[in-house]
Amino acid sequence: MAGNRRSEYDVHRDRARKAIARQKEAAEREREARVARDVEVLAMLATPGASLGTVAADVGLSKSMVAYIDRTARANFENAEQARAYLEQHDV
Repeated sequence: MAGNRRSEYDVHRDRARKAIARQKEAAEREREARVARDVEVLAMLATPGASLGTVAADVGLSKSMVAYIDRTARANFENAEQARAYLEQHDV
């Protein structure tokens, strides 16, 4: 019977593997949330009359963070429409 019992090591290994899997899933959800945030911030900035300051205040980010999103997202998307299309394609 003692041979059928899982060792303490095996129990901890299995728990660690499950924790690592949860961590990877959480990281992917966080990445998807950042993409969605960036797309929406870009869409807000593309709205007539919007500024870094108004967008930052409305979503609770710093102006420098909104500017960073704008700069980095422009490297990936030509315009807000492309950003929205990406969002729809990836169901974010």
